[in-house]
Amino acid sequence: MQTLFELLRYTARPMTPPRPYGAFHLIFFAVGIALTAVLTTALRRISERAAVRLYAGIGVALIAAEAYKQLFYIAAEGEWRADLFPFQLCSVPMYICVAIPFLRGRARRCAYTFLSTYALLGGAASYISPDTMCRPYVAMTAHSFLWHMTLIFLGVFTAASGRAGLKRRDFADAAALYLALCAAAFSINLAFHASHPEVNMFYLGPAPSTLPVCRDITRIFGWGINSIAYMLAVTAAAFLIHEGFIIIKSPKGKHKNENFRASEK
Repeated sequence: MQTLFELLRYTARPMTPPRPYGAFHLIFFAVGIALTAVLTTALRRISERAAVRLYAGIGVALIAAEAYKQLFYIAAEGEWRADLFPFQLCSVPMYICVAIPFLRGRARRCAYTFLSTYALLGGAASYISPDTMCRPYVAMTAHSFLWHMTLIFLGVFTAASGRAGLKRRDFADAAALYLALCAAAFSINLAFHASHPEVNMFYLGPAPSTLPVCRDITRIFGWGINSIAYMLAVTAAAFLIHEGFIIIKSPKGKHKNENFRASEK
């Protein structure tokens, strides 16, 4: 174990965090979007069996990357960072990806719809407001930029391949999953609050939110009001993404989830 931490410390190269909307941010985003388009085009017609393997593989890779991040901070800073507990909106897609092979029917469609809306939103929002991705370590900055671009790929691929549900009921299922995850995240916050008050999974409190706008709402109205407003805002944004995919995929209002239907036969 000591050898492992020594190797991790070797990778802890410090850096001046890249400037939001600077060259690194914009170039990485442009290249990532281009690769997302190329990979989505190449893979969108793969079979359901192959797609399930792809999701599972990405999930395992994300879990390995998350394990590296957790151990990295222990090695680099000498203690575990409780505030980096892996249960944020941008973390849960790794659990969903590894769960997909075990899901069937409506449950799998719900997972796909969640990835194409909430997960895509989480990845895109991080690039829009990249402060938390720009970190003082080379490895962790690269980790965060790659992680959130992977979420964008997952969302775009899932929608483009016809696996995400295009009915309002499908989004309602994804929203219900989000609310269940919010309840779990809030429970984690409460469990950690006495010993680690900085823990704020899903930014729901009781720790003050550090997000733009949300921190002002918290300061004026308290964390409870902010939590409700934040969940409503996230769900509204995810719904708009879902509606956008309906327009793109079904301009005449005909919902065709051919890949998913084939997987249920």
